[in-house]
Amino acid sequence: MSNSYEIIEESAKKILQLMDFDATYSVKEKIDTQSNKKTYICSIKTNSDSRFLIGQKGTNLCAFEHILRSILYKNNFSEHIILDINGYKEDKERMITNIAKDAANQAAQEKKPIVLRPMNAYERRIVHMTICNDTRVETESIGEGSDRKVIIKPQSIMRSL
Repeated sequence: MSNSYEIIEESAKKILQLMDFDATYSVKEKIDTQSNKKTYICSIKTNSDSRFLIGQKGTNLCAFEHILRSILYKNNFSEHIILDINGYKEDKERMITNIAKDAANQAAQEKKPIVLRPMNAYERRIVHMTICNDTRVETESIGEGSDRKVIIKPQSIMRSL
């Protein structure tokens, strides 16, 4: 296990121990093919009531991830990190990917824009990355704050010429 893996795992473990949660930890490395940037994914499995750790719509998980990133940043760790608890983010990513693909197909077939529900930055990025290679449609984030959403629209005629 490399030093980065150990730093991430130990930091997450300390936080959960302070909260009196027993868990198992695994850290893996993922390279983003678009940006060629390294991301570490810290997966936590717990038999305890994970609803407390995840929170409504993942708000506690986002806060936990922010705290973990802050601790790591303070210790000169600058790599991107994603925290997942009991597969919550993995399942959510799969669901958002399916929604994005369905909306892209609908926009291309009906030749009209499809506006998705408001999403946080992480979720919007999943939509943009899912659709980026689909030449039939394009994506754009619209709105402000918690009402920010993605619109999926057919490629303009000028672009296809």
